Amino acid sequence: MQKYLISLFATVCSLILIACTSGDIDRAKPSDTPIKIQSSTDFSSNSDNGSTSASESAEVNAGDIDSSTSGSNGSTKDSESSSEGIARNDNVNYLVESLPLLDSQLFAECFIDAFAAETGLAYYDLFPYVDFVIVNGASEENLGLEYFLAVRASLTTCDAFLAQDDVQRVAEIIEETESESEALPVLVGDEQAGIYYYVENPDPEWGEVYFETVGNGPIKVIMSDIFGYETTETHGHRVKDTFLAFAENDNFTLFTLDGGSGTSFEATYTNETVIISASAHLVTDPFEIGDVYYLEVENLKATNALYLSSLENAGIDGDPELGVYPYPHAGNAYVIENDSDAIEQTIFVAWYWDFSEIWDEASSVSTRSGSVDLHGGFVQRNLEDIIFVQIPKDYEFADTSHATPIAAALAVDLLAQNPNASAEELKQLLLAETILVGITIEDLYYDEAAGDSPYVDYSEIMTVNILPSR
Repeated sequence: MQKYLISLFATVCSLILIACTSGDIDRAKPSDTPIKIQSSTDFSSNSDNGSTSASESAEVNAGDIDSSTSGSNGSTKDSESSSEGIARNDNVNYLVESLPLLDSQLFAECFIDAFAAETGLAYYDLFPYVDFVIVNGASEENLGLEYFLAVRASLTTCDAFLAQDDVQRVAEIIEETESESEALPVLVGDEQAGIYYYVENPDPEWGEVYFETVGNGPIKVIMSDIFGYETTETHGHRVKDTFLAFAENDNFTLFTLDGGSGTSFEATYTNETVIISASAHLVTDPFEIGDVYYLEVENLKATNALYLSSLENAGIDGDPELGVYPYPHAGNAYVIENDSDAIEQTIFVAWYWDFSEIWDEASSVSTRSGSVDLHGGFVQRNLEDIIFVQIPKDYEFADTSHATPIAAALAVDLLAQNPNASAEELKQLLLAETILVGITIEDLYYDEAAGDSPYVDYSEIMTVNILPSR
């Protein structure tokens, strides 16, 4: 009988292992049945008739084994229980023979009982999986997440039965926690706050992926920029300091990530209205709008976020052969411009100074100066969705990168006053804080068509949305 069962197990094993490699195993739902560790003397096969004490295994697979009998001469249930007992011992013996450990018997009994309970499999269905783990090791990649976790849980349950010298051997043979070719994904952010993303293949040379929070207020602000733990002298740290300098209250939590504006969209999983202050962007080719930017915009539209997107400073030369860059350094800007839904939750940000105080004269067009790269007409086309943020003359940084967190600081206060406002409504609230003013817009760019003087100084008076300094 036992030889027949072993032969049957081997046949079933071959069939299931083929399915396992193709990802087609029909996985059983793990059981919550409590685990009962049984000794070899309490649950052993009888050499004369192959019978076992079936009632002692009922707790392990309560849903599959009924220890009751239906007659004085036995029943089908008695036969099934007897077969289960034999199958259990066959699994235990195979594990003992495969792992010559100091305390192999007790560990093997514990592991088989625990694995059966975790997977919900009957003992006679367990052999192919035990064999696969012994031969191939257990990893999420080769075994599937459900069965890998079952192996992990079983090892945790039974590690007390291992001698100190056996722990490493079992770990090497059974518990392969990672595939050799790919590292496990790393969670970056705050999952509870709904601000997080996964790095699928982290490079060990990068070190720890940057993520920090500042504050503990209810309003969430996301800033993805150039950050690192090694130094605070980065573009991201300087922009962060600007936000903190202009934030008038402590009613925010600032989430800082290393990356571009697209990272902020990817990391937003909360339905709350959040504010994205973006002074850093991904650009692959300033002359071509790639698929990645369309994906970024779809991620943005899936959020309830107000996207404050920094425009580029004046003086981006462009390409000597192709001319001025037609698109802003936010590669997603052109996609947003042509997406009626995305533009509803986006404000582009430039900056300006009013020199009247320094020049000791009344404010006028000649004293109000904005400096921004026009990108071949992009700014002129989108003036209704652009704000020029006034930066105080005594502030050490004056460019679009720092104008953006200043606008974000005001957006925080507006959202605090209107806590139920959506991203689209918050945009309108922020635009309502601006005034229409005529200012002089200046740019410097390369234009091959200009002939002997390809670098063109541009100056034009435009009526724009000004956000006065507070």
